[in-house]
Amino acid sequence: MSHSMLSKTLYRSFLIAFFGLIIFCFQSQAAEQVTISSTANPTTFLELYTSQGCSSCPPAERWISTFTDNEKLWTDLIPINFHVTYWDYLGWKDPFASAVFSKRQRTYKALGKSRIVATPGFMVNGSGWQGWFYKQAIPVAKAPYLGNLKATINNSKINLEYDTVNTEDNTNQNLIAHVALLGFGIETQIHSGENAGHKLKHDFVVIGYEQSDMQTKQQLSLTDLPLPRANNVSPTKQALVFWVSEKSDPTPLQVAADWF
Repeated sequence: MSHSMLSKTLYRSFLIAFFGLIIFCFQSQAAEQVTISSTANPTTFLELYTSQGCSSCPPAERWISTFTDNEKLWTDLIPINFHVTYWDYLGWKDPFASAVFSKRQRTYKALGKSRIVATPGFMVNGSGWQGWFYKQAIPVAKAPYLGNLKATINNSKINLEYDTVNTEDNTNQNLIAHVALLGFGIETQIHSGENAGHKLKHDFVVIGYEQSDMQTKQQLSLTDLPLPRANNVSPTKQALVFWVSEKSDPTPLQVAADWF
């Protein structure tokens, strides 16, 4: 092969490799971006308040685990498992507990939206619910939440948009954006407290959480949130849940969730 032919062959190979690399980079960037949006369905937002230090809580957690394979999960039903800190005094520190979640539950009571602060405790669409104790069905949401909520996840950043333009809610409220990373299939061996000697399994448990004030412009709210990270746990599956609320009231105004 002549020198000129060899040069052309090498040049052609270089071009193929170069354009292949560009295509790969674009595909990689596209694969990294994920969008999760609210649906038009009336969505039931089910909050469970629980603790590894509470002997009454494992049955409630086993019950919430039954929704993992529910066909209406994330569209009609969004369960979330908040672990609180007020059982830690018994000698077992719950690794998933957060004072933020304890405060959230207490705020509901202070606003008159629940009667007690206890575990297991349930909130459905911002209202206290005792039906689990009587084997009652979860109340079905009668109407969709207000507006549209869309989260775009790119690498470790989340852009959250809450659009209420086409709704009757035209007020510019002081809003907070929330994102929770949920873990599934997590097992913990308990060594002290009321559940000493038991191995507990958790699904829908919050293993990472972030919140931020939203920047409001007319009826469109935007914010950038860091992607929550899970420390020292290895869930079998993960999901992300997003919601928007007023600063003074934890009740969600709109929610969105999906596997992640």
